[in-house]
Amino acid sequence: NWTDIMSVEGQPVDKREITNPRPGHADLIGGIKYGFENLRNVLERASARETTTRVAVGAVCKQLLEDIGIKIGSYVVSIGSLSIRNKIQDMPLEERAKIAETSEVRIPIPEEDEKFKQLIDEAKKEGESLGGIFEVFATGVPAGLGSYVQWDRRLDGKIAQAMMSIQAMKAVEIGEGFSLSEKLGSQAHDEIFWDKEKGFYHRTNRAGGLEGGMTNGEPILVRVGMKPIPTLMRKKSLQSVNIKTKEPFDAAKERSDVTAVPAAAVVGEAMLAIVLAGAVLEKFGNDNWIEIKERIKEYKESVKNYPQ
Repeated sequence: NWTDIMSVEGQPVDKREITNPRPGHADLIGGIKYGFENLRNVLERASARETTTRVAVGAVCKQLLEDIGIKIGSYVVSIGSLSIRNKIQDMPLEERAKIAETSEVRIPIPEEDEKFKQLIDEAKKEGESLGGIFEVFATGVPAGLGSYVQWDRRLDGKIAQAMMSIQAMKAVEIGEGFSLSEKLGSQAHDEIFWDKEKGFYHRTNRAGGLEGGMTNGEPILVRVGMKPIPTLMRKKSLQSVNIKTKEPFDAAKERSDVTAVPAAAVVGEAMLAIVLAGAVLEKFGNDNWIEIKERIKEYKESVKNYPQ
């Protein structure tokens, strides 16, 4: 539909000019930043459709990581006012993801599906949208990916940036995140143990698998908060101002989903896979994958028996 309209070459065509910026989108600030008088340029480039490429790249990265025992998954813990976070605390991470794959709303408790779908249907009738929270995890991650020596090499920073780069994400926490700020030090940290078979390990994972910018051998757990989709279908829409006439108007009503939290969880998987694949190649990089796998195997044994 947009091959000719958005083309930068050839003769000028009807560009279907957009001068009404939508609240909650990149329209207004993107136009100001790049000097566009037609906000269509911003609307199309800032769209979350761009994440299809990330998911494709992430799928390749997930295959690479699975070959060395790292598994990545995701699931939804809340949509709008409904949450199942407290109901899944004793459920293994991989089981959560496996069950979530069978759910239309990507939650790991099938009997709760109808409640979530009902909430979504109610919001649709009102012309509203819903945000929510999803969790992404990685198991089988070796200790020592990332680094503490420089701010831009800290892996938790890279993961947080990757998640926040997804359109509409507004919050990220790793492990117990914000709740750790309310606890005493004796309650907040993961004690260290050693076993002949396991090597060093923790009985808790409050840190979410990352300490000092590095993986500590426990599962990585990232929780991400998504705001409601800003395009609303209700009669009384959000207010905005035309960039040329400066006249107020009701924001345009276009086709819109009620919520995209389940889909965003899949994008989160891709982003975590991309970041971890980069971290693995940075630490164990070599000329071919067979040699890399051998180095990882030897490294894991050396970690178990540290110091040599």
